[in-house]
Amino acid sequence: MVSTAEAIAYAELVVYIPIFLLTAIIIFRHGFQKQLGWIYLTIFCVVRIAGAIFEIQREHNPTNKTDIEWAEILQSVGLSPLLMASLGLLKRVTDEVSFHVRSMNNNFLPASGIANIITKRATANSRRSRIIQIAQLPTMIALVLCIAGGTDEAGSEVSEGKKLTKIGIAIFAVIYVLLFALSVITMNDVGNAPREEKRIYIMVLIALPLIAVRLLWSILSAFGHSSDFSLNSPKPLIQLFMATIEEFIVVVCYTTVGLII
Repeated sequence: MVSTAEAIAYAELVVYIPIFLLTAIIIFRHGFQKQLGWIYLTIFCVVRIAGAIFEIQREHNPTNKTDIEWAEILQSVGLSPLLMASLGLLKRVTDEVSFHVRSMNNNFLPASGIANIITKRATANSRRSRIIQIAQLPTMIALVLCIAGGTDEAGSEVSEGKKLTKIGIAIFAVIYVLLFALSVITMNDVGNAPREEKRIYIMVLIALPLIAVRLLWSILSAFGHSSDFSLNSPKPLIQLFMATIEEFIVVVCYTTVGLII
């Protein structure tokens, strides 16, 4: 009989294999220059496909330490590509807004007060874009910490592994707060963006509360004391409703907007 965890793993394979192909089509159709968000989405699909395979193998070979270790590690690193995909898409919107505002500036005389206001807004957008780009570095660091923490927890250094995992999740929380703040700030300028970028921005806004729930699950897993949220053996239904479904909706939103723009 198939267990709940194994059924979820099979469902992930059914969902993420075709989405992986669709995100690859999006990247090659639009080119790599502005597709950083969907590149990370493709990486997320690979992570989930690999994680599902290891989870299925773990269910069939519960004594295989390699399958257990990698199933846990791949489950814990899902936040990183989701956050980086969101940052990448928000950066695209910010860059397009900055470009559009600078184009507007060319329509005014250099001495115009309106031109000065537009120039300041374009500069602010460019600065925001650099902040988004820089934020991807600590997100990668958090990913490395979670992988190292998961490896240590599966081995003999359980205490050190939990410490590294907690630091990684804490960094993810900070990055999420930054993503949320930048998304709210961008709301003031998104009216100047082309229609395609407005659609991307709407999808990022939709994703924010879903990523928040997914982040909460990771926080409870890393800092809580309930076995229901343990990364080693979480309760499948809690993981389904606090992590798996949220991830799926975010990925579908981002993939859909990539196909229609």
